[in-house]
Amino acid sequence: MTGAPQATHPRKGILVLVAGVSATSWAAIFVKLASEAPALTIAAYRLLFASAVIGGIALAGLLAGRDRLPGRATWPWLVLSGAFLAGHFWSWFASLDRTSVGSSVVIVAMQPLLAALLGYLFLRESPTRNEYAGITLATVGLLIIGGRDFANSPGELGGDALALLGGFLGASYRTVGRHLRGGTSAAMYSATVYAVAAVALWLLVATFRPSVSGFAGDTWTFMVLLALVPQVIGHTAFNWALAHFRVVTVSLANMGEPVAATLLAIPILGERPSVAVVAGGPLIVAGVIVGLRSQGATFPPPA
Repeated sequence: MTGAPQATHPRKGILVLVAGVSATSWAAIFVKLASEAPALTIAAYRLLFASAVIGGIALAGLLAGRDRLPGRATWPWLVLSGAFLAGHFWSWFASLDRTSVGSSVVIVAMQPLLAALLGYLFLRESPTRNEYAGITLATVGLLIIGGRDFANSPGELGGDALALLGGFLGASYRTVGRHLRGGTSAAMYSATVYAVAAVALWLLVATFRPSVSGFAGDTWTFMVLLALVPQVIGHTAFNWALAHFRVVTVSLANMGEPVAATLLAIPILGERPSVAVVAGGPLIVAGVIVGLRSQGATFPPPA
């Protein structure tokens, strides 16, 4: 399903991935600060605003002759990728209403291992011994976090389950993106997928009818920031990287997000990491590192 990565300078690749991680680390913070609005509404506005910005950039490239529309055979994959992205945001945002930032972002960060699972199911790539060991470590970490939340409230365990669903859908979104990015520019791919996800989320809004207006000015500010920083900058940076690195490498780079988000939550939200997150989080990170040791160099040879 995926092809060989395109050539890129290592320093440029590192800078793009660092920018992506730095930007996406603010997502959980902005969602919490905009929590006056329902989770589904926040997700819908995030993709609406982001698709407008990236859509304008893609349109400018199209009119200037620097870009082209995706081919007909690509559209079903783009729609699928957008659906996965919409589901990822809905489930993850909903998890932040039901559990802590630390628990949510650490569980969502299991995407590299979930991507390895998708590779086994759809590409017939059998996990290595290191990957099995990594999955075991990460599962133990997840059970520690889930056990703490269950002891506090079954509702928090539900938030952890939604975060895990968000991680799976995020891995699916990146796996499809890795398949498509070789023949579609980052701007055009991002604009199309963000627009599809926005439509899907607004259809859910029309179905479930959460509040979509009447919010305080601060809430609108944080929803706009959520679209501009984690989505336009962060996700688009990762979409660029999918043409140059394997999906597991891109997902691994995103492992910096839970650490940064948990640290940001301390001064901004006054949220202290629980003992379970402190104990379980490193196990999940260690599991991902162990699981990816057999995946090869961070910068694979160019096609």
